[in-house]
Amino acid sequence: MPKLRRVLTAATVGIAGVAGSIAIAPAANAATSLCGSGYAYVGKHAMTRDSGTGGPRTGGYVYVYYSKQTRHNCAIAKPVPELRSTARKIGVGLYSPAYKRGHSDGYNSWENYRKWAGPVYVKAPHSCITVVGDVSAGRAHYSVNKRGVHCG
Repeated sequence: MPKLRRVLTAATVGIAGVAGSIAIAPAANAATSLCGSGYAYVGKHAMTRDSGTGGPRTGGYVYVYYSKQTRHNCAIAKPVPELRSTARKIGVGLYSPAYKRGHSDGYNSWENYRKWAGPVYVKAPHSCITVVGDVSAGRAHYSVNKRGVHCG
């Protein structure tokens, strides 16, 4: 975890403790509730508009988490707040170097999701992963495909 993030996290928890409650950052909360316990936030990837018109340039993000206990990565795709009421067909996927054409280590079909997609999991210790995601909203389509990221 980068030093600045540790300092900010410690400050947030400290302030929340004074207020009498524990504050959980949105990214951490998503991991706890959707990926399961023990997953730490490692990064996010923007889904940018690749076709269509209207709406913002960024349509959502794929959030990636990692569990040291299970050695699995987890991903969740969520639209930006501006598109939450119109987002449809949300998809998310994770692939390991062992990925073979036609076989996903973890992909959730966009047809089933309207608020978020995921969680999906992949086990890829000591290697990099590929993160993919997409969302449609109105006449616009947004996607991301990042290869060779979150190497461990």
